[in-house]
Amino acid sequence: MKSAPSARSDFPRWRVFPPIALGVIMATLDASVVNIALPTLQRQYSVPTTTVEWVVLAYLITITGLLLTSGRLADLRGRRGIYGSGLVLFTLASLACGFAPGIHALIGARVVQGIGAALVSANGSALLVTAFPLEERGRALGAFGAMVGVGLAMGAPLGGLVIAHWSWRWVFWVNVPLGVLTWLLLQSRVPADRPSGGTPLDAGAAATWCGALVTLMLALSRGPETGWASPLVLALFGATAVLLGAFAFLESRARHPMLPLGILLGPLGAAVSLTLIGQAVTVAVGFHLPLYLEEVLNFNAEQTGLWSAILPLAVLFFAPLAGRLSDRFGARLLTTVGMAVTVVGLGLLTRMGTSMAWPLPLGLALVGAGQGLFAVPNASALLSLVPHEQLGIASGLQGTTRNLGLSSGAAIMGAMLASRYLKHAGRVLEGGFARVDHAAFVGATRDAYVILTGIALLGTLLAGIQKREIAPGA
Repeated sequence: MKSAPSARSDFPRWRVFPPIALGVIMATLDASVVNIALPTLQRQYSVPTTTVEWVVLAYLITITGLLLTSGRLADLRGRRGIYGSGLVLFTLASLACGFAPGIHALIGARVVQGIGAALVSANGSALLVTAFPLEERGRALGAFGAMVGVGLAMGAPLGGLVIAHWSWRWVFWVNVPLGVLTWLLLQSRVPADRPSGGTPLDAGAAATWCGALVTLMLALSRGPETGWASPLVLALFGATAVLLGAFAFLESRARHPMLPLGILLGPLGAAVSLTLIGQAVTVAVGFHLPLYLEEVLNFNAEQTGLWSAILPLAVLFFAPLAGRLSDRFGARLLTTVGMAVTVVGLGLLTRMGTSMAWPLPLGLALVGAGQGLFAVPNASALLSLVPHEQLGIASGLQGTTRNLGLSSGAAIMGAMLASRYLKHAGRVLEGGFARVDHAAFVGATRDAYVILTGIALLGTLLAGIQKREIAPGA
């Protein structure tokens, strides 16, 4: 299979990085920064939690549903143009979010903001791959991965700072000058690419794919609150299955499918599966940790924040290193080692007890280091396994899988904790965690991490048996 052509050796490739980095920071930042504003929004607009949480859900569901379509659209129309359009839409929607007169107007503006973020997120890594030759791709994607981590890590502290000293509206307005700067840098630093043209986007396939992801995200978000066996959640999962079946049927009959299903049967499908596993495991740990630190160890919010920073800081440290190493040694070795280190870290976390002990910080550091070593080489391999004209599809598929990992990781960990707590305590783990049986919660924690260790071990085996290696410098 033909990979993307190498960039010209005389082209100043790192010039393209700032607008791409700023774009992905803004898109990922807005996936987390709004969380800190939800209590303020609930008080200001006097609405229930089930309403105000849609300020977050509307953005996440929109961006996840449209990532693949945005990538395919960029393949057809040109990546820089679609990326720039996304920046403009995201910036204008951010302005509208800040001026929203009510909660429903804010939710609507967040949907538009999610559309812009999908156009940006689906094309950032594809633009980098186009600019860099294969022998430097790992280094570029390592830096790109670090920027994703920066955007996610900055959300809570930046949101808290803005709300404490200004207004929640500035959480959105700060995107306006950044969006204008990013668009200007995009025009001056990123060369225009030639659209591949070809057949127009299949609207039917795009609609069924988007619908399937929307219903799946809704099921994953509603499950922990209403119960996984509730009629609503079962209906959403059923709708997901029907829509995915319709999508597969349409794609199998299309002369020019939006997502050629055959490409998922080989190494690309394995790389996508590994992306889901890695993201879900990391999010599961991040979801559980504050509950354990505050409910079992009685840490305050400041202590919890400091301890929770161990894992993302380890990811940020090792991601650029993994990019450089993958350029030298290839992707398969790094992805396998990274998942193996993750297995060791999760294994240590199975030893957590009712008091602080060394397995906790070491386990968190190893999970972060493992995912830092794993994520960038896996992304490099994923984007190297498709022809140049399908880079948008691969990038959109990667982003979609990453977002599904965000939702499924929290949902899976919540379900495991609830079911195992019931086993150990003989009663349901209440949503408010009132009168938590610490011994039962620790028992549920250990059981959950045993399962996560097994999932990561399967990921290690999958990474190690890949038949196709992306050779360094090929």
